[in-house]
Amino acid sequence: MGQGKKPDGVEKKKLKGSAFQREFLLFIILFFIIWLLSYLLTRMLPGFVDWSQVAVAREVAFSLTKLGYTYILKGSMLSFYTAHGGERLIVVSECTGLYTTIIYLSIIGAYPARIGEKLIGLVVGIPAIHVLNLVRMVFISLVLYHKPHLFKLFHGYLWQVGFVIFMLLLVIVWMWKIVKPGRADGTQ
Repeated sequence: MGQGKKPDGVEKKKLKGSAFQREFLLFIILFFIIWLLSYLLTRMLPGFVDWSQVAVAREVAFSLTKLGYTYILKGSMLSFYTAHGGERLIVVSECTGLYTTIIYLSIIGAYPARIGEKLIGLVVGIPAIHVLNLVRMVFISLVLYHKPHLFKLFHGYLWQVGFVIFMLLLVIVWMWKIVKPGRADGTQ
């Protein structure tokens, strides 16, 4: 080791570190581009968002009917008449799972994986998010029906956190089980 010469391996660590920084920066940029374009698309197509709200309300209504509950469905609003009075559940755009799906789509789209791996992540993940959202909506409907004083706790806190954790777990499982080592361009 001469004067001014770096120990073996230091240069390789710098290259790996700078490659990681470039890849991470590219991921962040792609994530925000995909997220922004998807979000703007929902703003340009308000009819689709409205349709999603009504569709989720109908799915919740169908599930509640199967569970033996009575309600009145009008558009995206369910009205319950219970022993403690009337309660209303209004399905707004945030209740559709659409924005969680956009975040999931942005993560999968920006991650350096092969197209086929990304498609598997989307084909499995988007329906899984939709199903969990339906379970969430039915659950909070039942909370509203039976214990309305607990509605804010379950709707605003527990299910919100649980839903985000579920989405992140989907991403992690996809990365571990589907994405093969190496870059999307086939290099190792």
